Amino acid sequence: MIMSGKKDAVLHHIQLIDIHGTRFYDIIFAHIDAPDQARRARIGVDDAYPDPQPGDAISVSYLMNVVTGIARR
Repeated sequence: MIMSGKKDAVLHHIQLIDIHGTRFYDIIFAHIDAPDQARRARIGVDDAYPDPQPGDAISVSYLMNVVTGIARR
């Protein structure tokens, strides 16, 4: 469990979704230290860098084991 902090990862898939006018990204990524273990999260568009793309090297921010945002590495 990641209480808080960041982990390096690779973004595998990203999909923009709209729920009642609020925009989110559904993302699939894998940590660098566990490349065969895909993880899924939903984050707000404001919690990601501009124009995220599959294959991007990212840093995933966590709080209480919940993804709170992504940044380009």
